[in-house]
Amino acid sequence: MSAPAGLSTRLVMREVSDMLIARGIRWNAATGCDTLTGLVLEVVVASSVAHLPLRDRQTGNGIGLWEALAQARPVSATAIARSMRLPLTTVRRRMALLERDGLLHRRTTGHLADSSLAGARLTAPYEGDRADLDRVVATLSTAGYAPAISARDAGVDRLAAGVVARQVIAFALRALETLTDLHGDLTDGVIVGEIIASNIRHVTNDRVLALAYADEDTPPPDAMRVPVSLRSLASGLGLPFETVRRRVAVLIAQGAVDVQPGGVVVPTRRLMRPEHIESNRRTTIHFAQMLGALVALASPRRPAAVRDHPAVTL
Repeated sequence: MSAPAGLSTRLVMREVSDMLIARGIRWNAATGCDTLTGLVLEVVVASSVAHLPLRDRQTGNGIGLWEALAQARPVSATAIARSMRLPLTTVRRRMALLERDGLLHRRTTGHLADSSLAGARLTAPYEGDRADLDRVVATLSTAGYAPAISARDAGVDRLAAGVVARQVIAFALRALETLTDLHGDLTDGVIVGEIIASNIRHVTNDRVLALAYADEDTPPPDAMRVPVSLRSLASGLGLPFETVRRRVAVLIAQGAVDVQPGGVVVPTRRLMRPEHIESNRRTTIHFAQMLGALVALASPRRPAAVRDHPAVTL
């Protein structure tokens, strides 16, 4: 399956990557979580509502994340560990922290997210998700990306923040699953993704440069990549500096990351590898599917056209 609309996946991925990084920062700031604990919480939230339809079959209205959480099903630590491909002990430890902080509650068959996640506590992050998605849709519409044009024309920007948030959280975990598949490890995938985004953020933010380096065979050359320091990397990800230092050292030894004056970069040779291009393609397809679901929700009642994302299996 090719990338939707024939638009370069690199161009789409730059916008999507920055959107996902920004939402992760907002989520962790609002919950007080570090990156890994925040991801465990997100997987619990998404998994606990995956059984629910996207639209109320009687009213035709979209079911937002907070309405969905009122009907959530408990999720076990074993299921989360399996889906995230993390050791069960690691997941149990993170879930214990979330229990301690009142973000998760233990039930007989698993854990449920606290109702505060469906209220004022995450209002700002949910609104931020919608604002960022609106920005990405506007940018990609201008570039001629058909799924974004459809989302713009359907009025996706008028959907309730909770409805958008439910789709965005499901997409974010799909993207993370794809990144983990590429790198074989959740933390390494997150670190490499942040390095790539940091290296070319000036390209992403410059429309002329973004279009000049949009094709699959013309990513920004190494000379244009801005190194990111390990301290900036750790700060941006909300990970301990020592964890980042240790992980990046291994990535350097593997040739996945290069050291340059001022920090580290993911070199162009890595971005041109078939598996990296395939990873971008998969994430772009998931993004287009999310936009399609939002278009259906923004349209007059069409329950048959609305499809849930597959159950989260990160």
